[in-house]
Amino acid sequence: EKFRRRVCCFRSRPVQAQLISRQQMTMMGEEGSRGAPIMMQSEAVRLVEDLKPIKLEEVGTKQWTKYHQTLERLNMQAQLSVMHQSDEFVVEALIDHEKIDVLIHDLIVTEAWKANIMPKVVEELASTHYVKLYLIAYHESIVVSLLEKAFYTPTAVAAGGELLVELADYCYRKTVKLVSDADREEGDLPPPKTAQEEAAMSEMERLEDQERQISFGSACSAVTLVRFLSDNAKLLPLGVLTRMLSDHDILQTLVPLLDRPPWRRVKGGGAQVFSDGRWADQPAEEARRLTKMDAQVWLALNNLLLAPECRAKYEWNEHRKGGVMRLSKHFNEILVDQLPVLSDLRRFVESLALHAPPAPTEGRGLVIEQLPELWTGLMKSDWNKEAKAFTERIKGTTAEDEMEEMRGLASMYDAIDLEQFMEDPKCVVCGKPAEKRCSRCKLDWYCGRKCQVKAWKKHQPLCDALCDSLKKQEEMGVAPGQAGKG
Repeated sequence: EKFRRRVCCFRSRPVQAQLISRQQMTMMGEEGSRGAPIMMQSEAVRLVEDLKPIKLEEVGTKQWTKYHQTLERLNMQAQLSVMHQSDEFVVEALIDHEKIDVLIHDLIVTEAWKANIMPKVVEELASTHYVKLYLIAYHESIVVSLLEKAFYTPTAVAAGGELLVELADYCYRKTVKLVSDADREEGDLPPPKTAQEEAAMSEMERLEDQERQISFGSACSAVTLVRFLSDNAKLLPLGVLTRMLSDHDILQTLVPLLDRPPWRRVKGGGAQVFSDGRWADQPAEEARRLTKMDAQVWLALNNLLLAPECRAKYEWNEHRKGGVMRLSKHFNEILVDQLPVLSDLRRFVESLALHAPPAPTEGRGLVIEQLPELWTGLMKSDWNKEAKAFTERIKGTTAEDEMEEMRGLASMYDAIDLEQFMEDPKCVVCGKPAEKRCSRCKLDWYCGRKCQVKAWKKHQPLCDALCDSLKKQEEMGVAPGQAGKG
């Protein structure tokens, strides 16, 4: 049953590696204490010890799938530790066994694979190897989620070592994409797809749609990572701050995210905000309330503009001064009441209109520039050759090997109480708390018989498509009810 639900998620919408903020964690208190751990500390330590950097040519292999499962389990346990305010032994193990750099390495390799190989293989493989391609797309979300949890601890930031320059570049690329997407998608959202349109989507269209949503969630996580990097500016290796502030000028990339925040959108006349990996309706009375993503941007800007380590490296010019002064229109008492730490930043921005910005205190004598060697090396790959090799490797996988991988995934989810990670279901018709769901596909929830009957005409085509897909999998030998027992 759990595998059936997971496959439904594969087929219908992306599954984000959701995060609970520390503020949420505190508010949850003892109510978050329910639920059993996914693993004991000794198992987490053993799994972390075995983590090794994945090579580009290993992505999608049987070995990679096992590695993906390991990270998925570690990420879920780290999430539970945050939710339950318990010992964060996964993060501790990553630090103690020096595996933070392994996660960063994995993140960069996955990003390069998705950007350069996925577009070349998706059309040919989406219909026959959908789940495999989805797992690779989703893998980025897992890795960045683990890093986001770990980087709340300054020791984890310092443990990133020389690969932090790779992470800084990754965050810059993601924030640039957020800005460009916000410019392109300004305005009301198109109407949601009907059930018939959902059912008529090809596997490639559905996969591309899910990949866009997963990448958006990862980009939002990258903004949080920028905040954590700036929080710990004094711990960063020589050259990382220079890369962020001089080479990329990430300050000027963050400011537009406040002018046109991509995590806010209009849908059907109402407002929605992106938080904890999903879109949620925003009540009208909370329209002026800071979202978590807004707060992350403000805190990052506060660090980058006021921290001594950052001010020592930032070279001002008229363009940069004008960009920062755009922040002045956002300052008001409501904002400062919500984030009192911004009072000093407000005074600094106001002073820019009257005085010349401060000169950098660090001289420009000998400059040691740190370069992203991993990313640079990956960009020299023969992508056509790599895509061809991946396609041949996937097509050469036997049915028995594929079933073994699916059983492994099913077994993993079968051993996890997924209900701990799911919000309380709501009726898809009226939005009220739901206790019943479709008995066939197990996907849509309803508050009662009346709403279920009302929704059936639209739900039936998608329900039929999902059930047909699951039936085909059962005929191949991957029966949801028997998954994990093979």
